[in-house]
Amino acid sequence: MPVLPVVTKIIPHPRIKLSSLCALVFSLCSTQAMAASVVLDNGDQISGEVIKLGDNILTFKSPLFGEIEVPWKRVTELTSDDGVTVQLKDGTKVKGRVALNAQGELIIDQGDLGWSTPLKKTDVVMFNPPVIDHSVKYSGRANLGGVFNRGNSEDDALNFDAEFIARTPENRYTVAAEVNEAESAGVATTSNRYLKTQYDAFLSEKDYLFVNAKGEQDKLADLNLRTSLGAGYGYQFFETERAKLSTEYGLAYINEDYIVAPDESFPSLSLGLDYERKFWNKRLVFFNNNDLSVSLEDTADALFKTKVGLRAPIVENVNVATQVNVDYDNMPPPGVEKTDTSLIFSVGYGF
Repeated sequence: MPVLPVVTKIIPHPRIKLSSLCALVFSLCSTQAMAASVVLDNGDQISGEVIKLGDNILTFKSPLFGEIEVPWKRVTELTSDDGVTVQLKDGTKVKGRVALNAQGELIIDQGDLGWSTPLKKTDVVMFNPPVIDHSVKYSGRANLGGVFNRGNSEDDALNFDAEFIARTPENRYTVAAEVNEAESAGVATTSNRYLKTQYDAFLSEKDYLFVNAKGEQDKLADLNLRTSLGAGYGYQFFETERAKLSTEYGLAYINEDYIVAPDESFPSLSLGLDYERKFWNKRLVFFNNNDLSVSLEDTADALFKTKVGLRAPIVENVNVATQVNVDYDNMPPPGVEKTDTSLIFSVGYGF
């Protein structure tokens, strides 16, 4: 663990009065056997235990009030208990006892290593930051829906979609697939498939670079196979158990193999947005996935895919889902509609 520069004597800091530094050191030395204490901007004082500081919120545990959260800007004075890990703006982490005075001056008692040089309150970004787990976390789902009618009408439909994600703090691997088949009286009314693989390399908690490969087939739209190879930059706004939001911006090369129409290939600008939110104690899931590709040779040649829906559990790990898929091709082959819309009901398993 990095160690901050220490002072073995009380030396005045260029911007800090000697009396202020002495007061900080005295507060550390005089409370060795006491619990942590916090003074707020309204004069209230709370004793207890420092739990954490993150996102400018100090979490403090009081014997009287339990665990409370206080905006960091409202804390004017603080003396922590032992063993608080402090993370600074530059990423440095130091463990010790923290003292903050009303002038916004802060020092850390590192025990045998001595006191840190005086810091500013704004230099501190976290107390007791979470330990990063570098193990691989797996998540996924698979949904299946179908219709099989016999009698006055003969209708068959099969809908299947699945997604698998392997995640570490630095990497994310995604594989997603979807199959939709339907026929009525022996005549195909829907026949499309979609496959996507993607690798994300995280540069920070929110910024990442990605590469992906996509394949798509839609026989009723005269599309034998559309392939896409792309790369770009992504931003993960948040990724928690309750909500996820990310956007992606990149370039791709698209090749379209048509059954009848002339084949095409072109470079494109690609944009993506994925959003997921859980409601009702994380039981109801709303999701929305969007993918836009615009040809760099002809901006009128645009492809747009969106999926929006809800998933709700019926028993542990088993859910029911309903979703609407919309595929839009602004320049389709002759005789093919621009917009293809599907309403899907399914039962699925998630982990």
